[in-house]
Amino acid sequence: MTEDEQNGDLMNDIVYKRNLDVEQKYNIDIECQQDEYQNVVSTARTTVLAGDQTYDLYFSNCYATPLAAEGYLYELNALPNVDLSNPWWDKAALEDLSVRGKSYLATGDISPTSLMTSSCMTFNKNLLDDIGMEYPYDLVYEGKWTIDKLASLTTDLSRDLNGDSQYTLEDDLFGYTSWMCDSPYSFFYGAGGMLSKKNSEDVPEVSYDIDKITKIYEQVYKIILTNNSYFVTDASKYETFYKCFADGKAYFSEFTLQKIEMFLRDMKDDFGIIPIPKFDENQKEYISCVNGAGGFVVVPKNAEDPARTGMIMEALGAGAYDGITPTLYEVITKTKVVRDEQSSEMVDIIISNRVFDPYYINLIPGYNFMQEALTQKSDSIVSKLDSYRSSAEKALSDIADTYAENVG
Repeated sequence: MTEDEQNGDLMNDIVYKRNLDVEQKYNIDIECQQDEYQNVVSTARTTVLAGDQTYDLYFSNCYATPLAAEGYLYELNALPNVDLSNPWWDKAALEDLSVRGKSYLATGDISPTSLMTSSCMTFNKNLLDDIGMEYPYDLVYEGKWTIDKLASLTTDLSRDLNGDSQYTLEDDLFGYTSWMCDSPYSFFYGAGGMLSKKNSEDVPEVSYDIDKITKIYEQVYKIILTNNSYFVTDASKYETFYKCFADGKAYFSEFTLQKIEMFLRDMKDDFGIIPIPKFDENQKEYISCVNGAGGFVVVPKNAEDPARTGMIMEALGAGAYDGITPTLYEVITKTKVVRDEQSSEMVDIIISNRVFDPYYINLIPGYNFMQEALTQKSDSIVSKLDSYRSSAEKALSDIADTYAENVG
């Protein structure tokens, strides 16, 4: 969604132009209505049940996933004029979120919000210069940017500057700063963690690799708790995590690309952008978690004109692929404090390898196990995961049964 005109804001203007181009090419008017995510989902249910064809497309977050299983959505492989093999559709999302070979949620270039919710990290160049630490770009290029490396680098960076034996935002300096609803998930999935896998029928099932999950958690616990990071667990103080970094009080921070654009545009210190660390050097790629706020496009089952809807979806996706996504690099990396070529290359890496765990996107019981454990300062997660296994298996099984009943 955009303002009704170009207003000088780069993000608004490029989306506005994409929409205008599609309107003019296909002789249509695009009308948007905004609401809370929960209301978007309830509206989709009630309009389909009532036979109401007011809306052609819905953009929502992970709250929309139940609509697929409940039979309210159009299967996108069957939607006329849509070709999901085109490069503007996110292949990882289609593969990870399909059930029984059917796809009801899609994302990609059509939704800049989804691309911008890709997880990443930032580092303060001025602070690293002060201690003579090299920027971690070469570590990324060489495949050596790992959670163990980050744990090692941040071991002695947090400093109790006023000597009161406490670490507070107002008085001290931190090796790392983050927020409980982002960082645990970014680290877990960036290190190749998964809580589910697909069976031979393309149905997600619970899959806990306890040994790997334990090793990931040990390193994350060290980064966040042992190394005295500034870890925000109070939702009312959410914004203090990015202020900690923006005010030059943290060496490293976990962000999403969107939060960089929103919160760091006026930061005084220079900073760089890098991907989330890998599990170890044997991990082939850097992986970006797309959290539950990422945008998905869905089509109501009773779409008035499926052929038109499919044509416009493709046009919006293609228009974004050509005209929006390339400019996102400029939105993110051409702020007054990020002017290096390496950060632009890092954004390419971050966007290229994204993961959508059906367990997380469907908010299956236990999806937030690491967030809970870190908030409680627990040094073990095995018992916590085991406590969720039974309810998680039932929840995923119920989803598969609902799909079978409603969509075949």
